[in-house]
Amino acid sequence: MAATTTAKDLEPGSAPISRSRTSATDRHSTTSSKRRRSAPRWWKIHLFRGMVNDVRRRLPYYWSDWVDAWDYRVVPATVYMYFANILPALAFSLDMFTKTNMEYGVNEVLLASVLGAVVFSIVACQPLVIVGVTGPITVFNYTVYDIITPLGTNYLAFMCWIGLWAVALHWVLAITNSCNWLKYVTRFPCDTFGFYVAFIYLQKGIQVLERFGYGAPFYLSLSVALLVFAIAYICGELGKAALFRHPVRVFLKDYGTPLTVIFFTGFVHLGRMRSVELENGKQQLDG
Repeated sequence: MAATTTAKDLEPGSAPISRSRTSATDRHSTTSSKRRRSAPRWWKIHLFRGMVNDVRRRLPYYWSDWVDAWDYRVVPATVYMYFANILPALAFSLDMFTKTNMEYGVNEVLLASVLGAVVFSIVACQPLVIVGVTGPITVFNYTVYDIITPLGTNYLAFMCWIGLWAVALHWVLAITNSCNWLKYVTRFPCDTFGFYVAFIYLQKGIQVLERFGYGAPFYLSLSVALLVFAIAYICGELGKAALFRHPVRVFLKDYGTPLTVIFFTGFVHLGRMRSVELENGKQQLDG
């Protein structure tokens, strides 16, 4: 709609002014001021707001998250996740058991993993979140042991205090809704930490194998490790391929990894491999 200019709108030595342009400028400035007033301030802390919002969002689905799991597809997923969590826990706990002079081992790792997973799934309304031990936790635990042992401090008591302080700091972060500050940073730290976790899995596996020396226990352990990885990977890929019938592919995809682990656990005790003293290799780790 064109704007009209009259003599009243003109002054000596001035150019015509568009009324529509002036009104559009006023609207823009009004909208900008409203946006500035309504924009969230990062320094404002609303205590417990994030926790309350989480409960409001998750509470309607809390019961269904548990009831909907009564389905056959949950069985292979549960079996797979059991082995996916128990194997790293055993591997990392063996490393901690060695480096903490038998003070922190398999029993402590499994107990902590179970308690953490059960409490988190029930209280946090997140039954689908998998909680388990990782490589950085292992490094942290025996690094603490190396620091406090020369001081004569009780290791398990010190670890208990670390856990209590961690609980307190996590509560502070949750109450102040500090997770919202992550939107002001990039995902680079998360990606870097994810790479570190993945790399330490490989590094720890190689380190454990290397401690066996270069005799028969080493080569047998290395062969079994490569075979388990290769067969488990192939079973997963066959689930997506066109080979075999659909029920066979689904079975291989669902139970290939657990059955591979079970088979090779007994495989090392067959034939001439029975004479390979893997227990001596474990004693070398403990020594």
